[in-house]
Amino acid sequence: MSTLSGKKIAEMVKGGILIIAPFDPKLIQPASYDLRLGNKILASPLSSEKLGIVIELTEKNPSYEIQSGQMVGVLSLEKLKLPLDICGRFGIRSVFARRGINAFGGLQLDPGFRGRLTMNLLNVGPEPVTIALHDPLFSVEFQRLEEPAEVEYSGPFQDQDDFPADQYNYILNARTTSLAEIPLLRKEMIRLSALLEEFEENLPDPDEGLELRPEIKERLLKSSKLPRDCLVSPTEILKKLN
Repeated sequence: MSTLSGKKIAEMVKGGILIIAPFDPKLIQPASYDLRLGNKILASPLSSEKLGIVIELTEKNPSYEIQSGQMVGVLSLEKLKLPLDICGRFGIRSVFARRGINAFGGLQLDPGFRGRLTMNLLNVGPEPVTIALHDPLFSVEFQRLEEPAEVEYSGPFQDQDDFPADQYNYILNARTTSLAEIPLLRKEMIRLSALLEEFEENLPDPDEGLELRPEIKERLLKSSKLPRDCLVSPTEILKKLN
């Protein structure tokens, strides 16, 4: 088994042996081909109180920010069709992997596979990562078999044009606490601390405006100068009260 060079990939696509549609020669690498992000994303919930959502990327809304700890499903723009003597392997491009994006999906493309590629991405980095419509996101390698396969791939993902039902259910209907809630909780704690500080700053001073009248100050000053034998003892005060 040998890996196809970028030049060989281009020749096979031009000859109609290997189908990559739509094809862009600029996405050919020395020994691989970059596939672009399609227009649909499945975004997992950011809290246990909400369900996930389907994101439709458009020219007016071309990007999505994957939060730290969040999982999203992505779909390739291109459709592939492999001949019986070619298999493939695919994954996330290194530019995204270096920013903390881990990819999960079926890495093997069997001979005869037809359809779009899907992956689940998990942001394990410290910051949100933005992905945009038609970003080169996937990297796929093609290998030539020692001999053609007897039959083409016939699994559940053949002719795949959308996410499979179990991928929709898994991402959109999750209700358990996810890692994505941790940075949101941190933001809420920071916001709460700021509100408390602002509240304390705006509290009135309990001693502000409490001034003794001049006559009371004068009486207190006089009483402080009286000899002790002129003062009424606590015992005498209690007798008078009773």
